[in-house]
Amino acid sequence: MTTATRPTTARRSLRIALASTAALSALLLTAGCSVVEDIVPNKTPTKHFDTYADAPRSGESEDLAFFMPEWVPEDAEDIDVRLHVSQPGYVIGFSSAKGVDVGDCTKLDEPYGGPAMTADFLPSDLPTTGLVGCGDGRAVAEIDGRWYGWTTEEPIPGQDDTQTMHGAEH
Repeated sequence: MTTATRPTTARRSLRIALASTAALSALLLTAGCSVVEDIVPNKTPTKHFDTYADAPRSGESEDLAFFMPEWVPEDAEDIDVRLHVSQPGYVIGFSSAKGVDVGDCTKLDEPYGGPAMTADFLPSDLPTTGLVGCGDGRAVAEIDGRWYGWTTEEPIPGQDDTQTMHGAEH
């Protein structure tokens, strides 16, 4: 083989890089978002919003993860949200003078295994009685003047958990 027909090191490197890129692209296309989620360094991100107006709401934002549940009142302040990006887990805490309209919620007769995940802003001693479900798959309670909602370990029957990322198909 002459020097003119022998691939150079640069060409070999380019071929390897292209082949690697093609293989990674094929893997991502066939495996879907679970592969992307597995390479995300923080699978349980937390965000804080000063007011309800600062937080994303379904249909009004391109943020795919931190939508405010419909039951959160518009006067909510000091909002903390933590979620898990690849499995059920969503925790929210906030203050509100108005409070949650529990008349639109359903009393939960069971604890459904407690929270699916923890967050540093979630009280360590959560109640297991007096909880309500407001239609989005989370247990909701007022604790010491602050409202909390959390995804339970076991799904709450009859709830639509697609209002926030945890239940959405990706």
